[in-house]
Amino acid sequence: MAEITAVVEPDEALTVAVSEGTYVLNTSTNLANPAVVESISNIADVDTTTLINGSVLVYKTTTNKWTATTVLDAQDVTGGQY
Repeated sequence: MAEITAVVEPDEALTVAVSEGTYVLNTSTNLANPAVVESISNIADVDTTTLINGSVLVYKTTTNKWTATTVLDAQDVTGGQY
């Protein structure tokens, strides 16, 4: 997957697609109106339909979404030398 970098200038707003439409994230330093997503399930590319206790988000290229799962079956883990 290609690395993606976004640069948002202080006077610009960032629009994010979510499952219920779009949110405009304010980049100002006004803490009274921070950029907040109320629930991770409101983010368009996050699938939480199988969310259970102990789940982690794993990116699936077949769906192009972060998916909640308790099974890690496509990871390579290097534990180092002992």
